[in-house]
Amino acid sequence: MRQVIARGRVLGNSNSEFARMLEGDGDVKTFTLQSGNQAKFVKTVVLSGEVESKTFVDASVNGRDQSMLTRESVIDISRTIKLQQFFPAIGREVNGRIEILDGTRRRAACIFNNVKFEILVTKDDISLADARQLAKDIQTAREHSLRELGKRLEVTYGTSMTKEEIALIENLSPAKVTRAFQAASVPDEMVAVFPVINEISLSDYQFY
Repeated sequence: MRQVIARGRVLGNSNSEFARMLEGDGDVKTFTLQSGNQAKFVKTVVLSGEVESKTFVDASVNGRDQSMLTRESVIDISRTIKLQQFFPAIGREVNGRIEILDGTRRRAACIFNNVKFEILVTKDDISLADARQLAKDIQTAREHSLRELGKRLEVTYGTSMTKEEIALIENLSPAKVTRAFQAASVPDEMVAVFPVINEISLSDYQFY
């Protein structure tokens, strides 16, 4: 069997503390954030079988509805991710775990297929605003659905602003914001009927 060598940091099956795993040599990238601050990201490998426990997603930051990530919805990347992950996900350390800012579909594919997960991780202090903007700027995955957009807007703004105000802040049309909130209001059990959330059309949401 061909030996697989992982470069960078390996997370899992070790007695070392999480913080120590981000120290030392390894693949490093520095990103300039919206605020002008810089953050150093180190390539980290989470071993198969530990991805779900050692990583997590904050919907208010990433915006993708994790409950809608099914085997069917990530089948387009499952075949290749078993062989090679072409692009590492992006994450930050939060209370000893890795919050995934970009790459949640890759995370789900790794969990479903029980393979390792490669992430560029920072332990630098990043503000919520910088984290949200970074997640938008580096978005490499499939475009979020209307429902996922609506869910993120609900978590971020709640009822404190009008849809017109939200549209202005998010640089979206008021019509799209309205459609997103409408899609987010559909019960999860109804949406779960569709194995791939991106295949749900606007008319499907309006039917509800």
